[in-house]
Amino acid sequence: MSDMTPRIHDVRYNAAEQCFEALVTLHTPGGRVRVASQFDAPMTTDFEAASRGLLNSALMALSDRSALKSRELRKPIVPPRNRHRDMPHAA
Repeated sequence: MSDMTPRIHDVRYNAAEQCFEALVTLHTPGGRVRVASQFDAPMTTDFEAASRGLLNSALMALSDRSALKSRELRKPIVPPRNRHRDMPHAA
């Protein structure tokens, strides 16, 4: 069984914007979703609080159509078969 725990990758502090930033991987019924997350807080914020803020921000972004995210589908998409390749040619 795979681990379904949300993952927070490469937490960074953006001093110009005064926020923490990270890529957060969430597990949904449709597959994994990676969300670009941002949490406004001072640089002195402890790591646990920043992590909670980034996770909460990512969870809210799931329903936001304008949020930057990518999906990894559970079933791979199979391209349609090429009609011309499957048709026998007249001799």
